[in-house]
Amino acid sequence: MKLFSTTTALALAVSLAWAAPSVAAEGTMDEGVVHFAADFAAAPNQFIKPDGSKDGLNVDMCGEIAKRMGDKIEWTNLAFSGLVPGLQAQRYDALCTAIFINPDRLKIMNMISYVQWGEGLMVPKGNPDGISCEAKIGDSASYEACFDALAGKTVSVAAGGTTNKHLVEQSDRIKAAGLEAIDIRAFDSNSEAIQAITSGQSEAAYLNDPQAAFFIAESGAPYEIAFAGFSANQLAIATLKNNTELAEAILAALKEMRADGSYDEIVKKWGVAAVPEFVLNPGE
Repeated sequence: MKLFSTTTALALAVSLAWAAPSVAAEGTMDEGVVHFAADFAAAPNQFIKPDGSKDGLNVDMCGEIAKRMGDKIEWTNLAFSGLVPGLQAQRYDALCTAIFINPDRLKIMNMISYVQWGEGLMVPKGNPDGISCEAKIGDSASYEACFDALAGKTVSVAAGGTTNKHLVEQSDRIKAAGLEAIDIRAFDSNSEAIQAITSGQSEAAYLNDPQAAFFIAESGAPYEIAFAGFSANQLAIATLKNNTELAEAILAALKEMRADGSYDEIVKKWGVAAVPEFVLNPGE
């Protein structure tokens, strides 16, 4: 007895040969596409190469996440200060731009921890202002002498991020102690903050540690790190608070990547620290 027609048999063979993605993508604006946004002026997080192609930690990380979800990936490139408002306006599905986790952001976003690093100061080679302290990662007070040395100094920073917030807090602290405030020059992107010191508009640049190290290593420019590791924190991939479907899919993809070693390969390639575990909305 003929159980299947030729057409049915072919369809069955195709279905058996095709392996569905192990993580179902949900909560995206368009079926089969996940829209991520990032500030592509923030190497090594993400950046545009001279040939116009995209590269960086998050291009690799979220590219692999999209692959695990069975989605194509589309990027929106915005200055950091515009990323959260754009997410709230639902211009894209999620942020994949190495955004720090804090209580205010957790009120409006789901945040999935995935890597960690701190903040530091890039200064001219030789550290002519002698900015130093006996800094100990995790002990904010141990960095105070470094920030005190910035009294009256012009320091560039990317606007809207945690680095800008922390620099303002330290400036307020030293002003309250009777020292001159830090002259903070906030720019739209990290690349502009770096350009400010290289063009003489600032005396130092306050950046996330890997960004400063990447710039110095890639450019060979005469700069060094005066201190690093301040406010070491976990960073997140973020969705809107009501988009738990996509947040859960991203979390599941990251767990698969750790299990098969691809996550460790990516963090090692870009010189960042792995998180001990992936957590959705840590601290809540």
